[in-house]
Amino acid sequence: MIWMFLHLDKGKIKMKNKTLWKTKADIIGLNTRPLRVVMIGDSFLPHVDGVIRVMQNYIEQFQQKNIEFLILAPAYTNYDLDEDNKLTYKPMRIKPSLIKWGGYEVIRTPLHINELKQIDQFNPDIVHVHSPFFAGSIANQLKKRYNIPVVFTMHTNFKDAIAKSSNSAMIGKIGELVVQQFAKSVDCVIHVSKTSMLSSGFNLLNSRHEIINNGTKFNFDTNSESLAQQAINKFKINKNKNNLLFVSRFVWEKNIKLLLDSFKQILAKDNNFSLTMVGGNWKEDEVKKYAHELGIYDHIIWTGLVYDFNDLKGLYLSHDLFVFPSVFDTFGLVVHEAASQKLASLVISNSAASENIIDGVNGYTSTENSTEFSNKIIEIFKNKTQLKLVGQNATKLPYSWSQSVDKTIELYIDVIKNYYTKNREKRLQKMAIKIRNKFSGAFKKINK
Repeated sequence: MIWMFLHLDKGKIKMKNKTLWKTKADIIGLNTRPLRVVMIGDSFLPHVDGVIRVMQNYIEQFQQKNIEFLILAPAYTNYDLDEDNKLTYKPMRIKPSLIKWGGYEVIRTPLHINELKQIDQFNPDIVHVHSPFFAGSIANQLKKRYNIPVVFTMHTNFKDAIAKSSNSAMIGKIGELVVQQFAKSVDCVIHVSKTSMLSSGFNLLNSRHEIINNGTKFNFDTNSESLAQQAINKFKINKNKNNLLFVSRFVWEKNIKLLLDSFKQILAKDNNFSLTMVGGNWKEDEVKKYAHELGIYDHIIWTGLVYDFNDLKGLYLSHDLFVFPSVFDTFGLVVHEAASQKLASLVISNSAASENIIDGVNGYTSTENSTEFSNKIIEIFKNKTQLKLVGQNATKLPYSWSQSVDKTIELYIDVIKNYYTKNREKRLQKMAIKIRNKFSGAFKKINK
C-alpha cells in the first residue's frame, strides 16, 4: 500500500510540449470554439460506482452543451475494447497499473510519450480529475506538459477509506497527507457538499475551494407505475411487505455491517420487512457471507449490479424507504436519486448524505448505531401516510445535472482566467527581482 503512494511520484515526469505550452487564457478563441476538457478518474466503465456515474453524467451534459472532452480510462485486462464502440464517444484507454485499488484495476501512471502525443492532438484547455492518486498524477503530468490548470472533484473521505481498506491508521494518515499535498497542487478543489468540504481536513486558505452539488438525471416519469411494476416482476418484490432499499458498491466503508445488523434486529421484532441490496463488486462475497452468518441472507433480495436506468428507477419507485447509513460518502448521490422518485431516505445525522434533510419532513435521520437505526425504521413504518408525504417533500432535494455542469463550466472559465493572471504576476515578480538585483549590484559598484 505504501508502495502505491511512492509509485505516484513517477507522474512528475514533465515531457513539456513547447509548441502547445500556453501562456495566456484563449478567451477570444473560446468565443468561437468549444472548451476542451480532459477528464480522468482512476477507474471507468464497464465498472459502475458513484464516481463513474458522475463522470457519465458530465459526459452526457458536455455533449449537450458543446464542450469537447477526452476521457482517459483504464484498458482493463478482461475488457473487450470493442465494447467502447457502443458508446457515443471514444474514451482513450490506457494500460492499467499493476496495482488494484478498491478491487479495480486502475489507470497506469505516468503516461508514455506516444499517449501524450495523442493528447497533443486534442490540445486541452483544462484537466478535470476525479481522484488524487493515479488519475491525479496524470493530471499534474498534463499540467506540466501544457501549462494548463487542473480542477479536482473530491468524492471521497480518503483518510477513512484508506485506513479502513488497509486496516491501518498509519497508512490512512499517509493517504490523507498525499491527498492534501495534491489538493495544494491543483487550481481548484470542487466539493460536492458543504459537509464534505468542512470535514476534508484541507486548509481552505491554501487553495481555491468551491461547492458544486452533484445532480441527478432522474425525473419522475409519467410511466412511473409501469416502471415500478417491471421492477416488482423482475426482482420479485413482495409489495405486501415493508420494503427497504439500499443501493451502493459493496464495501464495508458504506456502513453495510450496521445496515445488516439493524435488519436482523428488525426481523426479530417484525418479519414483515424485506431488504433489497442493489450493487456488488469488491467485498460482495464478504457481505453475503456476513448476511449468512446473521441468518438473514434469505430475507434479502440481491439484485447484483443494475446498469439499466429504468430498472434502477423502478427499484426506487417500488420500495417504501431508502436506507443509507454511510458516513463515508461526500454527497450521497443515491439519496437524491431516491428523492427524485418520491422515495424518502433514512440517513445518519450530520453525514454529508443528511445535508438539507430535516428529520420527519423531507427525510429521516438516525444516530450511527444499529439499534437506533432499526428502531427508527420500525417507528417510521408506524405511520405510512406520513412516510408518503415525506417522500413527496423529498422531491425538492435534488439538483439537475444540467444545473451542476453549468456551474462547473463557469468555474472552468474562471479558473483558466485566474491561472494565467497568476502566472503573469509571478513572471513580473521574478522580472522585478532580477531588475532590482541588477541595479542593486550596479549601485554597490558606484558606491565603492
